[in-house]
Amino acid sequence: MKGMTSRSLQRLYLAVPLISGERLDPSSDQQHYLLTVLRLKDGDQIKVFNEEDGEYLAKLVVTGRKKTALDILDQQRPAQPSHDLTLAFAPIRRHRMETMIEKATELGVTRLCPVTTAFTQNAQINHHRLSAIATEAAEQSGRLSVPVLEQPQSLHAFCSEQSGQEIIFCDEAKAGEPDHHLLAYLQASDGLLTSIILIGPEGGFSDDERRFLLDQPHANGVSLGHSILRTDTAAVLAIGLWQAIYEKKNGIQI
Repeated sequence: MKGMTSRSLQRLYLAVPLISGERLDPSSDQQHYLLTVLRLKDGDQIKVFNEEDGEYLAKLVVTGRKKTALDILDQQRPAQPSHDLTLAFAPIRRHRMETMIEKATELGVTRLCPVTTAFTQNAQINHHRLSAIATEAAEQSGRLSVPVLEQPQSLHAFCSEQSGQEIIFCDEAKAGEPDHHLLAYLQASDGLLTSIILIGPEGGFSDDERRFLLDQPHANGVSLGHSILRTDTAAVLAIGLWQAIYEKKNGIQI
């Protein structure tokens, strides 16, 4: 890959220990991606990464017809401590949901939780495909981890399992109320190391669900402004605001 800088190298997520000097065998899908999609050649370099070991240079070693291994070279970035940001969302139409997963990953979400509600359009998800989309988005965005994608569960079951963690739910009933805007809420919060952002379906939460959420001791309803947003738009806006305030509060240069 002549002329390629280290910064512009392709990245590959490997969920195995990364150790300088070791040779690893990518999965069959990853080998196809490296050789057929990227059309890499013997001796070409890429970056490999995971949340435990950080990011390493690796050299492609062609070992047979459509077969390749990776020689792990020098570490480029160590593993980094991270915030814990969950996006809980009502499953929506496939194309919009895939875009939402991609953008949420790019924005640093660490856990993705499909939650079924009264107005959920489609409770089924293609877990394998959405996981692959999240992995690809992590590879392209430069982050060192891939968000965990949970199996779908009901709103009540999800809330019961959060062990007192803060749930920020985007409440259409508060649209246009400045005192309840997410930005004002985040600016007044401390730390922001662990948060759950909950986005309802198109049509919002039912009255019973909203009462249930307001009864939760660690749940807070917020507004995202005057407009009624689609689920995927609301998710990107909420995550972006959270990430910006997190970086500001923790002295991270934006």
